[in-house]
Amino acid sequence: MIMRKMNSADSSLDNLLKRIGIASANLVEALSTGICSVAAFASLFVLEGWGGKLTGFIGFFVLAYLIAWAVDKVKG
Repeated sequence: MIMRKMNSADSSLDNLLKRIGIASANLVEALSTGICSVAAFASLFVLEGWGGKLTGFIGFFVLAYLIAWAVDKVKG
């Protein structure tokens, strides 16, 4: 078995790419959660009837949860 010694340039590039990936995943999660939260709150004022208001409100919160769950699964 041959062990490859990783030099510091390879290690720092891998580390940088990993950090960029995690930061971009966090950005997507934060933006989608924020947008869904605003949309859920707005649905209480925009939609007519209590059924529509509750469906929009709960639907956007479920969507935010599913997006956050999917991003966490991708991050590992």
